[in-house]
Amino acid sequence: MLAIIACLIGVFGLLVIAELLGKYRVLRGEYHRKFLHIAAGSFIAFWPWLISWRAIEVIGLVMLVVMIANRYLAFLNYRGRIGRATYGDIFLALAIFLAASLTHNKVFFALAILEVALADGLAAVAGISYGKYWGYKVFKHKKTVIGSMVFWIATLCIFGAGLLPAHDSISFASYFLILLLIPPAFTLAENLSVFGLDNLVIPLLTIAVLRWAQLN
Repeated sequence: MLAIIACLIGVFGLLVIAELLGKYRVLRGEYHRKFLHIAAGSFIAFWPWLISWRAIEVIGLVMLVVMIANRYLAFLNYRGRIGRATYGDIFLALAIFLAASLTHNKVFFALAILEVALADGLAAVAGISYGKYWGYKVFKHKKTVIGSMVFWIATLCIFGAGLLPAHDSISFASYFLILLLIPPAFTLAENLSVFGLDNLVIPLLTIAVLRWAQLN
């Protein structure tokens, strides 16, 4: 119970920090939103080592309800003003619930959440900061070459380092194929997933790929 309370306090604390950063305009727009995205996602990725799978599922459902309610009541300002339609917060909460339901492998869950927290979060920040002149559109949604490159590299690093503890369940051949094929495949999937849908698609693809690798 204490671990569950600690996890809830951690998320609440990050929400408060995000609110203050937005209120005092330390961070604005996409930077404001991605701060919470990266910080909270990185924290949640390690929940399996702290609390039970059922607890993660319940908290994920509670988060989903809160995110949906916030669309109508606007009691939290973590989304900032980003000037485009996105439902990434709702999809991320749903991804946490589904990831905990679909796998009870701690490493697999951590990689699934870190992939969307770090790879997607860092790609967005890099794209905003350095991708102004190298842009393209997918389904009328703006993407950047720099952002896609950062996503690719971050995915390679996450899987490369994150799968090392799973060496007893994943063969070297599967490990090699993952590092070779998954970064470009996930970068393509992220590009095609608009309206924040990548926050759900990428974690589910991660678990599917890792479960396949475990069986081969």
